[in-house]
Amino acid sequence: MKINIFKLFRENKYPVFSNITERLFFFLIFLIIAREYPTESYGQLITIFSLANIFVIIFDLGIPLFLQKEFSSGKKYNGKYSSGAVAVYLALFPVYFILLFLYRDLFFREFPLYLFTAVSVLVYLFSISNLLNKILSGLRDFHSQFRHLLYSRSAAMILFLIFSLILKTELTVLIFIITAGALIQIAGLLNSLVRSGIEVNPLSADLKTSFQILRLSVPLGLAVLFNFIYDKIDIILISKLTDFDSVAFYSVAYGIYKSSSLIYSFLFVTGLSRISYLSGNKKAVKLFYKKYLNILLPVCLLITAALFFFPGFIIRLFYTDKFAESIFILKILSLSVTGLALNNLTGVVLNGIGMFRQNMNVTFFGLLINIILNIFFIPVFGIAGAAAVTLITEYFIFTGDYIYLKKFNII
Repeated sequence: MKINIFKLFRENKYPVFSNITERLFFFLIFLIIAREYPTESYGQLITIFSLANIFVIIFDLGIPLFLQKEFSSGKKYNGKYSSGAVAVYLALFPVYFILLFLYRDLFFREFPLYLFTAVSVLVYLFSISNLLNKILSGLRDFHSQFRHLLYSRSAAMILFLIFSLILKTELTVLIFIITAGALIQIAGLLNSLVRSGIEVNPLSADLKTSFQILRLSVPLGLAVLFNFIYDKIDIILISKLTDFDSVAFYSVAYGIYKSSSLIYSFLFVTGLSRISYLSGNKKAVKLFYKKYLNILLPVCLLITAALFFFPGFIIRLFYTDKFAESIFILKILSLSVTGLALNNLTGVVLNGIGMFRQNMNVTFFGLLINIILNIFFIPVFGIAGAAAVTLITEYFIFTGDYIYLKKFNII
């Protein structure tokens, strides 16, 4: 199958730019913190972010992806879905906040209160911006997303560099700076939605619409939740079964491994919208799958080779010898690159054609396997065991998704 890479890039240039900007921003943020602050502080911060992200995904409920799919289908909306979704998010914030703090009081009292509070609020703001971005993705307005992301992240980065490298402030101040940037981004996204004729007024939302959104999105939300938890649970388990220094060493390798997906992940931003549009035509879906598979496989092989053969060079270049213990972990994780890409592809296809429950089943069992194996592997093999479990989980989820797609003759 002939693939025009340059045409594909032109069609997806703004998702590409957004992915690069977002990944680069957080890569630099955490790189600076890792280099400038003690490994224990870095490990604590990573754990807090992981914990807050898990809780926020619990309250995600699949609404953002559901709205992207619905708006991508070509149906006309008067804003009732967007207003209802924002109303649900605002109503759930106090619940999220209270439960997250109860969890902290039970298991992580050593976390600094102000830092924990700041990160908790920031992560929820990111979830709101994600919701607004998904609506714009459904409308195929990727330019506005990139513009608001670029402006907000650039302003935050300039201040972050000043306060971290020159003024040497505490971590909580740095989180406040990122929060200010998140608020700027949300304001810009809301303005773009209004300009597109999409009403976003939570006060005008009615309970019937909100419950309708929840009824339709929850199966998708559970799949997203299970997928996200297995992606983050290793950090939580490492922090409890070992120490925060180990969290720091593992997260550096894991962050590089996940960042490698930047090269291809933009495909999945537009991919869901495309599959949702093609979902009624099995032949078109099969062509979509084959086309993306032919792109992903050679790219993943190159990434795997780079991470497997040059982990020491990569770790020392960015993080110095301070994180030499991350080298072997990155070598193990490099073998997961193809599994990660392929399970993302099959997951997008399943969600795009409406097979939310099937995707949920696979990710649920993947999560169970991940948790059980980590509990046994980490005490014996340390963070190398967690890396091996990631490898197993990525390929398990891809296999499960693939079986469902073959069973229903989708691919």
